[in-house]
Formats: sequence, C-alpha cells, structure tokens
Amino acid sequence: MTKALVGAAALTLALGAGRAAACPCSDDAGGASGLVRRDERYAAALVATSRHGLGRFDAFGRYSAFNAGEGEWSEELLLRAGFRLPQRLEWTAELGYAAYRFHAPGIVEGRTGIGDALLHARYAVWDEGMPHERWRLPAVSLAGLVRAPLGTSSVGRAPSFGSGGAQLGLGAWELGGGLEVTRSLVQELELMLGAEAAYRFEDHVLGMARARQLGPRADVALGVRVLPSAWLSGSVALRGRMSGDVTLDGRRLDGTAERLWSVVVGVGVYERKSGLRSSVTLSVDPRSGSVPGVGSTRAAALGAALGYGVK
Repeated sequence: MTKALVGAAALTLALGAGRAAACPCSDDAGGASGLVRRDERYAAALVATSRHGLGRFDAFGRYSAFNAGEGEWSEELLLRAGFRLPQRLEWTAELGYAAYRFHAPGIVEGRTGIGDALLHARYAVWDEGMPHERWRLPAVSLAGLVRAPLGTSSVGRAPSFGSGGAQLGLGAWELGGGLEVTRSLVQELELMLGAEAAYRFEDHVLGMARARQLGPRADVALGVRVLPSAWLSGSVALRGRMSGDVTLDGRRLDGTAERLWSVVVGVGVYERKSGLRSSVTLSVDPRSGSVPGVGSTRAAALGAALGYGVK
C-alpha cells in the first residue's frame, strides 16, 4: 500500500504560531503548514527532498536491512504556496514532482511524475497567554486538509515511502483534520505537539470492477524548537505515522497496515526585511524501539527549502 505522504506532508505542526522568530517556511519539525507568517499576506516555498531506503519492516515488525543487491531512492521537488484570509486563517496548496527508483535481484523499477495535490487550512483558535498570567494557555490551532489524487498510483509492488516523503500518487481522495499546540517553556524554547487523522475514500485504481479502500491514517508528533535569535531557529521532533488495513472488494486484508517512527532535526533561517527564509531538514527512521515499525520502508531523508513572503 502506498503511503499517503507528499513532502513533509501530512502532519501539521505549527512552525510559526505566535513567535516572530520562527522560520515558518521550514519543515524542520515535520510540519506541512505554517508557510505564511502572521504578519504576511502571501508566501511561497520550493522544497527539495532526497530519500534513501535503508531496510523494511514486515507486517510483524521484524526488520530486514537492504542487502548489496537492493536499493530504494526517491527525489521530490515540492512547490508550496499560501495566503492568509482573514489573518488567523492560513490557506496552503502543495504540488510536487517526484522520481522513484527501486532495484533488487531480477527487479528494476523507476517512475517519475507529478504527485497528488493537497490543500491545507489552519486556523489559529487562540494565541499563547502572556507570561504574567496565572493560567497561561498554549497557542492552539485547528487544521484541515483535502488531497486530490492527481498523481499516478502504483498498483504493482506498491512501495512505501516510510520516512514521509515523495510519492507519485495515493490513488484516492483524502479528507483530514488536526490539532496543533505550542507552548513556550522559556523565551527561547518552545514545546510543540501535533496530531492529525485522515479518512481515505474508496477508489478504483485496480479497475472499475474492483473497489479498494485504504485504511484511515493518523499522524502524531512531539518536538521542541530553540530560538536563539530573531533570524535563527532549530528543532528536534519525534514523529509517528500510522495507517489501517486496506479493504478490497469489501474484505479487509490483514497485515497491510503501516506504522513508522521518525526523528526529525532541522535548522531554519529567516530574514525579516527581505522576507526570505530557508531551512535544512534531516529525517531518520530508527531501526528498533519499544514500538517498532510495521509494513514500512525505513529511510533517511535530507531536505532543503527556500521561501519568500510578502506583507
């Protein structure tokens, strides 16, 4: 089953909520929203990501590293554009072009093409309370997304991009919503928590006579962001991605669920006068843990983003 991920996509951690020093275009905490700053009207960013598969978790959580005769790579160029209307409501659209390669003894596969289109909306419900307040509430945002299946869905070996990246197409419409919470522990340190769930609608990518429905998806993330200056930010986050079993012609296929955990580290730079912002992100999927991966490709990913905002 292909994984419903485009770019840093699906989980929406608030990278710029309530803090002028953050770099909202960056994906340094695994976020898919937070492109347009609160003091901007429009913003756009170009994100390039390269991923290298390291191994695979089977349906029982057992891990097997790729041997010398196996390999899986993907590259993606993602365009993100957004605007604020009204100020507390941010709209962001995403569309990417990806290349995927896989080889194993007797198998060689390569695909390129445009991926699915995503529309994100995030509303800032309330801002973080002032330091002098006795009961200081965190900043809270509600988020939603719609995925349109414009990309090409693979119906062959159906690879997974477990680290959360380039994929040519899910093959199904997806509707989701999420919650984002940020809280300043001290002036230069933020705690971030995000959760998102999405429902995948029935599709017919296997033929009109066959009805397929991908299992529901859930993403969670917990991270911290350091803001040493007004132009520099750094972050570390633990991200979990899970999806349910696939249903084919009304019958659930046991063992097709997916689960993967990733550690994401990023650095972002924002230049206030020009509106330019950039970031570098490294994502690595741990090999083992108390909750191992299931049915997913383990990978390491390196991404770079360059953006521009207009007030």
